[in-house]
Parts: sequence; structure tokens; C-alpha cells
Amino acid sequence: MGAPSLTPQELRGLAEMERGLNDRGLARQLSTMRDPSRPAAWARRRALVLWVTLGAMATLALLALDIALRESYLTWAIAGVWLLTVAGLVGLVVRACRRWEAAERAGRKTPWPIDPTQV
Repeated sequence: MGAPSLTPQELRGLAEMERGLNDRGLARQLSTMRDPSRPAAWARRRALVLWVTLGAMATLALLALDIALRESYLTWAIAGVWLLTVAGLVGLVVRACRRWEAAERAGRKTPWPIDPTQV
């Protein structure tokens, strides 16, 4: 069973409404036909920040336990969690640098009001 088709007058009204929309995010989502089952872009961007934050908190908790209990396996656990946290932090720095470069190429204001060539 097919859906009923729109009349020419309804199609014109729909086209006028679409021209009046200035929502870039909606336009990008509609043009790429993103799969709604995938997590939203903001959730993917925040996942690394959450991972680094939880890694830092876990490192501090393990450090407190290691000081109290003085067990060698806790020292190794601190080293492992700390390495993962630092790797995530490097990823965040790389992402920030790419965002900065993209803003400069597009002629937008950079996140910090300094010139990176003078650093």
C-alpha cells in the first residue's frame, strides 16, 4: 500500500516551508540520512572526555589504596590506568588542535585569542 501523494498546492507549501528553515544541523542530518540507531554526535564527542575523567579519578583512587595497602599489583594497576588516561588526554589535545586549525581555515574566531605562530 502506498502513501497518498500530495497535491501540487501542498507540494508548493512544503517547498516554501523548507526554504524558510535555516537549521544547519537539521539540514546536515537530513542530507546525510544518518542512522538514528547510532549515538548522537555530541555523545560520541563527550565519550572521550568522560573516559579521561573517569580514568583520572580511578588513578587517584588506586593511588590512595596503594599508599594504604602497599601492594605491588595496585602499583601496576595505577600504571595501566594512568597510561590509558594519558592516551585519552593526547586524543583530546589532538582534537582541540584540529578544531583550532579548521576554525582558522574557515576564517572563524579561534578558541583562544592568541596567535599560534607567536608561541
